[in-house]
Amino acid sequence: MTINLNNKDFFYEEISKSIADQIIHLMSRGIDQFMEYEVWEYDIDIADCEYEKPIIKWVFNVSRVPHDVFAESGRDYDIIATAGYDECGELSIYLTVLLKKGAWIKKATLNYAELVGVVAHEIHHITQNEKSIMTEVYDGEDDNQDMQYFLEPSEVEAFHVGFRAQCAISGEDMRTAMLAYLAYRELNQKQLNEIVETWINVEFV
Repeated sequence: MTINLNNKDFFYEEISKSIADQIIHLMSRGIDQFMEYEVWEYDIDIADCEYEKPIIKWVFNVSRVPHDVFAESGRDYDIIATAGYDECGELSIYLTVLLKKGAWIKKATLNYAELVGVVAHEIHHITQNEKSIMTEVYDGEDDNQDMQYFLEPSEVEAFHVGFRAQCAISGEDMRTAMLAYLAYRELNQKQLNEIVETWINVEFV
């Protein structure tokens, strides 16, 4: 499969949906921990591998948090994720669904489009591992830590891909989805506008 990040419809659809579908299925069965591998079918090399085709490990788990964690956002859950090499040198994605203490996993209803977007975001980080962009940092003057994180070059790319995926499925406008995601950050209107415009107008390396 061909990677073409300048195609506005591209977001690693096949692998992102596959992982998201499995997570939805796992939660419907009340499973709170799982590990699996996905074969990398795309046309760039991501790592040396002893197998015929590279693979990506993904690890899913559910973590319980106090109810007040969601007080400001009003949400019933959150998703946090990371990507990179694990302690064994395997390219890996870790996805954690945060639920309120006492909530039933089987009754949790994740936003599918959002979940696919999170996976696509992390998949893109996997493709960045050999790029110099991974070592670049925010070089602006704003000292807001959220601002600095959101405008790191590697994150700008990944957020664009993630929201491209989310909005391809949900039909949302990308700016609207981005602003909703940023709504509970300590950012003023100027900062919000700069982040969203940077994410929208990314130039892929």
